[in-house]
Amino acid sequence: MEGPVNPFPPASEAEWRTLVERALGGKPFESLISMTFEGLSLAPLYERVMGEGPRPLRQKPGPWKIAQRMDHPEIETANAMARTDLMGGADALTLTISHSFAARGFGLQIESECDLDAAFGGIDLDRIALRIDADARALDLAALFVSVAKARRLTSAELDVDFGHDPIGHFARCGRSPAGALQGLRELTLLHSNGFTGHLFLADGRPYHEAGAGEAQELACVVATGIEYLRQLEAGGLPLEAARRDIAFLLAADADEYLSLAKFRAMRLLWARVEDVCGLTPKPIRLHAETAFRMMTRYDPWVNILRATMGVFAAGIGGADAVTVLPFTLALGLPDDLARRIARNTQSILIEESHLAKVADPAAGAGCFEALTSALCNRAWTLLQNIEAHGGMIKSLQTGMPQGEIGGTAAARRDAIAHRTLAITGTSAFPLLTETPVHVLAPAPERANDDFIVYDNIHLPSRRDAEPFESLRVASNKYFRETGSRPKIFLTQLGEPQGVAAVSAFATHFFAVAGLEAFSQEGGEAAPRFRASGCKIACICAAATVPAADLMETAARLSDAGAARIYLAGPLPEPVAKALHEAGVAELICPHRDALAILRESSVMTLRRTTKLEEQKP
Repeated sequence: MEGPVNPFPPASEAEWRTLVERALGGKPFESLISMTFEGLSLAPLYERVMGEGPRPLRQKPGPWKIAQRMDHPEIETANAMARTDLMGGADALTLTISHSFAARGFGLQIESECDLDAAFGGIDLDRIALRIDADARALDLAALFVSVAKARRLTSAELDVDFGHDPIGHFARCGRSPAGALQGLRELTLLHSNGFTGHLFLADGRPYHEAGAGEAQELACVVATGIEYLRQLEAGGLPLEAARRDIAFLLAADADEYLSLAKFRAMRLLWARVEDVCGLTPKPIRLHAETAFRMMTRYDPWVNILRATMGVFAAGIGGADAVTVLPFTLALGLPDDLARRIARNTQSILIEESHLAKVADPAAGAGCFEALTSALCNRAWTLLQNIEAHGGMIKSLQTGMPQGEIGGTAAARRDAIAHRTLAITGTSAFPLLTETPVHVLAPAPERANDDFIVYDNIHLPSRRDAEPFESLRVASNKYFRETGSRPKIFLTQLGEPQGVAAVSAFATHFFAVAGLEAFSQEGGEAAPRFRASGCKIACICAAATVPAADLMETAARLSDAGAARIYLAGPLPEPVAKALHEAGVAELICPHRDALAILRESSVMTLRRTTKLEEQKP
């Protein structure tokens, strides 16, 4: 008996490419290939990888751990929040200590064993996983935790604790010499003698990611850091087999789901290669994930929920053992109960309702993810070899080699953000000037990490992508508080309504990014309407059919009426644009221009107290 007829006959890649090139209208197929900021190519289509089976992703089978931050400065409040989180679905905690970089200006005030014991009051430490974020105080917290565990008569083997000691990462952040990269052997001996099986050292990717590193650069720095700890521990008398059990890893998970997912898969392959080179049989590593602080915004922060969801998705199916979601209001201040509940429920929904942890290595065999994983491994390994050629992670940081690599990628990223080819929803794209402020328990300090003294030029800066555009909104908000109204830009429309509506909407949203409110002309001549508006700058929104002569005449009249700057929104041929510039038009407003530079200028002009005509008065 014949089987069902396949209504979709097989097609070759060559046939597909022929159809694609026809649809491109003369553009080459290569125009569909994009590049990451590190120079890795992203193709529009990948072939399925045959024979590629799933890889073991986590140390233990089952879903990843849902970790929740403990970062409230008051111990009793932090404890109550943590117990609520654990009852609400979390099964791990990230203890964030005050004055640590990850605390963002907050964090628990832990000074003694009593403080730590109180922070964990009513919490069964042998039933949860714990990661400590304490930066330079990691060793102090390790000793305090051992004392608390002893007092509670807990069996050390039942405790799942990562102490987060990362002196190299601290060195990268502030430039303070890690004279104690080996510092910690005494505490390690204490942990081992008391039966602790957790990890003291953490090779942390956050310092590099927040400085603008690409995926391969973050991987290379993390692997190089892990190798440095292996060397130091071996030099201190610890066999490699034991040393590797004392090192955990952490990667940032951002909203680029393809690259983030591939990054987590690549991390396990890279470290397995390191262990193999060391003569060890590779074993699954402890791999933590934290949603990226770099991608968080202060304006329209609700979009941070979507960004975090993509980060969790990528980290979870990429193989993270535990994931910490930064609450969506963290860039604004100390998160309240709502923000914390959303953070943990984001993970619960993906695990319990979307069943993401039911499949082993879901990306296995998928051409896109296998190709990206392989490309990241190759690029990261090349960078790792370069770091090793400079003497290892510490010496290479001292020479500035990783910083230089990361700086180039970060500059390319900042340029894309400025030109809005990398758009930030709610900040550099689709801003909402009338948004209702969200609630936080305390506002974020303006300089949350000023207590991190920078000792030299070694340090890597911590930047959020949205900061340059947010500074423009800050100026607008200050103006609004002082005057009761937003700074405005005058928009005049030329051409038929159906031809100019889209251009006008684009200009309105473009200037709203800087907090400038559009004042649209409603009939009549542009010049007198501009004088009556009280605006200082103007933008001509023109349909494609408007003659160049009309554009130049309108620009001249607006200039005579006192417009300090005149912009034009709409596509124009280069000769026309040049002629308009000579007639007084400062900038052409269209996609892929340097929006940040244009908006900085327009913001300065609108915040001045005088118009062009008033400046000319004697």
